[in-house]
Amino acid sequence: MPATQVFGAREVSPQLALQVPEPQQIARTDTAVPVRDILAKLKGKTQVPILIPNRIPVSQKLYYQTQANADSYTISLEFTPDCRGTGACTLGEFRAQKGGEFSTRIERVTKTLKNVQLAGGVKGVFHNGCGAYCTANLEWKNKGFMYTVAIRNGREADLIKIANSAIQAGIR
Repeated sequence: MPATQVFGAREVSPQLALQVPEPQQIARTDTAVPVRDILAKLKGKTQVPILIPNRIPVSQKLYYQTQANADSYTISLEFTPDCRGTGACTLGEFRAQKGGEFSTRIERVTKTLKNVQLAGGVKGVFHNGCGAYCTANLEWKNKGFMYTVAIRNGREADLIKIANSAIQAGIR
């Protein structure tokens, strides 16, 4: 079950509080990500080295949910506190897993697939594809672990900015 927390948001109405845990607001107009709060939800639940960006280029209020197991973690970014990671209320996610392969071209889905240069000389793969929604992914590997930033309708420059922020911040 994903963990959702409140961070800098108003109190949730009692009816909503019965349906979902309190949300955690994480960003407004390229502001800081509450790394300490996210780390508290992931530490001890995964053996994957944790990379989290310090900032994300988003102008809307966002909420996050975390999931973790020994070999992976996911931080979901959502526009509503009760989104549950699906549909129009989802912005994207940060993922990390042990192992993994880079995205490859998918017939009738892939619009862009290219190698990109990230901070510290790290090589990444940018993939933009459209199915029900268009989603841009930026993947890179570090010491046997695959890291992914996925943003619905994301721009390459924004994903590179997010990935570079995580890489430059280092393992938490």
